[in-house]
Amino acid sequence: MHTQPNKITFPTDNFQLACYLISEAIPLHSVDKANPRRVVFVFEESEQRKALTQKFLAYKALVEPHRFFSAQKDLKQLIYQNR
Repeated sequence: MHTQPNKITFPTDNFQLACYLISEAIPLHSVDKANPRRVVFVFEESEQRKALTQKFLAYKALVEPHRFFSAQKDLKQLIYQNR
């Protein structure tokens, strides 16, 4: 975990997890593209984020497909803008 001014964050380079968290309305704090070979998505930390991540990693997550694909499209736009 990284700390931001008064905020604890959760970084991940797992694109599918990031899409899932966005589709479940977990706030995306930033996208770190400093390393051209690896994008890191930085989310606000919360108990909800922890629970959703556990569901995702346990293959128990359920999501409305349109929300997931919309989140995927939005993240891809963030990754490729300004490149």
